[in-house]
Amino acid sequence: MKSLLIGNGVNIQFGGKAYSNDFIMKRIIFNARANKYDPLFDGLVSGESIEVIFRAFVDIANKARNGDYDRIGNSDDRKAIADFKDRYTISVTKYYEIMLEDWFLLIRLFFIANADIKDQWQSAKQGFERMILDGIYNDGMLTDVHQNMNKKVKRFFDGFDNIFSLNYDCNLEALTGRNVLHLHGNYSVPADSENPDTVEGYMRQQAGQLVVIDEFRHCFCNALLDYSGELKIKRALNVKKGTTEMNRWLELSRRDEAEFKKQTALLRGKDEYAFQFVNTYVQNPILKIGTDYYFDTFSNLDGELHIIGLSPNNDSHIFRCINESKLEKIWFYYFSETNKVIPVTKPYEPLPVRDLWKSLDCERKIYNYSYPMPDNSEVDKFIEVFNALSFDPVPKKKIIDEVNSIPQFEATRLCAIVRKKLEEQKSRGNPKNEKELERDIIEIGNIGLREGVLPAALLMLYIMNYKN
Repeated sequence: MKSLLIGNGVNIQFGGKAYSNDFIMKRIIFNARANKYDPLFDGLVSGESIEVIFRAFVDIANKARNGDYDRIGNSDDRKAIADFKDRYTISVTKYYEIMLEDWFLLIRLFFIANADIKDQWQSAKQGFERMILDGIYNDGMLTDVHQNMNKKVKRFFDGFDNIFSLNYDCNLEALTGRNVLHLHGNYSVPADSENPDTVEGYMRQQAGQLVVIDEFRHCFCNALLDYSGELKIKRALNVKKGTTEMNRWLELSRRDEAEFKKQTALLRGKDEYAFQFVNTYVQNPILKIGTDYYFDTFSNLDGELHIIGLSPNNDSHIFRCINESKLEKIWFYYFSETNKVIPVTKPYEPLPVRDLWKSLDCERKIYNYSYPMPDNSEVDKFIEVFNALSFDPVPKKKIIDEVNSIPQFEATRLCAIVRKKLEEQKSRGNPKNEKELERDIIEIGNIGLREGVLPAALLMLYIMNYKN
């Protein structure tokens, strides 16, 4: 058997920087400033408040680094804190330097440290989870990443017996037409609580309690997001345990109805919800107990496994499954020399992923156009304005380097998108107040963040190409 496991590095390879951690996080802030998330929070949490919260967590990250939270929480928390300190070896200065799932650890630490609001931890986690899922989704552009994959890439993926993914998108399904097993869930499957095909979702539907918001349907999916890999697999395995237990109740109801009624009456006295759950399943045995995250299948693999686009951080459960499997050989395609060692006990061979992309004719082209830019104070004034309009100031050199990395044909395409948006804004009339002006600025900046270009660099490109 020849199996493949892919991670987010594949999306970055074919979708660009737009799917990197910092662009995902910046999109969340821009979306919040534009009040996009008001429906998610019933208008109770403003976009400005969301931005303040994200920026304030930089301080919490540094406190975690410095050991301020070492003595709080349970054993899972303390393991996660130790891992966090190992990975964040220098001070955090920007919110987008914090990796996606590390946010859940910082949120938990904040609520544990503030006992008076400790009971709000789960609802806060859910809110962050939905914003992060939206940031990754990138206004639906994520679903088009497969269009950048050529025929050689398709043939390569077709050469595997099994394809597993840690991503939430279905690009490989769209490319190959094959079934892909998502170990962490995917956007196309609703969360158990919102899925009428599951017992919980069916019960909530019957009670009129489904809360899916149409424009945010992708945020109510069955994605596994947490600060610890072990917590992810624990949640996945709980579904298996629940299925075994529900099948026991179903078998009892068919074998001995009187005993079933006696046992469920006792259950009702202890837990009304559990009683309703059992009866709903017994009456509707075609319902699922919950999402199948395919860890059983993954843990029982044999033959060889190829791993592409996976960072070894926060995925200890993946490597534990590999170590428990019957796999004979692992091929690990690494991005950087610092991440070529993985914690597996099976024989494995590290290979540079750039060699794989080169063999498939899909290397990302690197450009350095050295556009003519005068080195004077007038340019500095423009850059100061660009930074002010992008809300996240970056050094002048980084802006210029980004501009020079964009070829003219791509700059022309991007500027055409900006021009179209400006014309749309003009048709609405001039901004009547500061809020409307900020809305217009955010709309332009969001073009860059969706396309993987820093907003300040996009503004500079537009000014440079204005005469065209």
